[in-house]
Amino acid sequence: MNVAPFTVILPAAGNGKRFGGDKLLADLCGRSVLARTVELFAQHADVDTMVIATAPDRFAAYRDAIDPGRFRMPIRFTPGGIERWDTVHNALCLPLVRTEFVAIHDAARPLTPANVIDAAFQAAMRHGAALPTVPEPATLKAVAAGDTGQWISRTVDRRGIHQAQTPQCFRTELLRDAYKTLIARGLTANLTDDAQVTEFAGIPTLATAGSSLNIKITHAEDMMMAQAIYRVQHQSPAAR
Repeated sequence: MNVAPFTVILPAAGNGKRFGGDKLLADLCGRSVLARTVELFAQHADVDTMVIATAPDRFAAYRDAIDPGRFRMPIRFTPGGIERWDTVHNALCLPLVRTEFVAIHDAARPLTPANVIDAAFQAAMRHGAALPTVPEPATLKAVAAGDTGQWISRTVDRRGIHQAQTPQCFRTELLRDAYKTLIARGLTANLTDDAQVTEFAGIPTLATAGSSLNIKITHAEDMMMAQAIYRVQHQSPAAR
């Protein structure tokens, strides 16, 4: 197995409005959501450093929630931005990000299977840019607003449509250069993930296998599913 050190960046500057509070401090089977996310990477041989990008007034609470002394790797905090893209860009430009590769992972995605992480890491090391995806399983409808409500306008062809997940992994200088290109062209307004940065910069990005278990906690009811998945993932084989 190739070994190339990664820095993992966790964007964590959102306000949790849809959740109804700070979802990263919510309890997930005995530890915070943020701590569970950190644990995904804490013992990974390819991870050198973790950076949590969030509002400075959350540094102390998040540090307490994860207890960085438990882990072998350094965990650093840096201020986030107004939008997700500039939160990531702020972290990416830190002098402490010295590794050849970087992985950006949603801080509220605490259940990512190890094989999903490994596949994205390995693909980025081979190809320069990669992210996990899953084929869209649902029938998709375009909806338009009318005078009396929301109306179905058409069915969207889902062939070739995949849901993007994280970690999204890149050669560090490649992603930095792609950000410079987009910022110079004023194309950052509608960025929702980092694969768009490489996409808009014309850089091929490989899709790797994601997982339906790799959920992102957005709403309060997502915690029930997250707790159920965590218990199944961590029960002993004999108990299954």
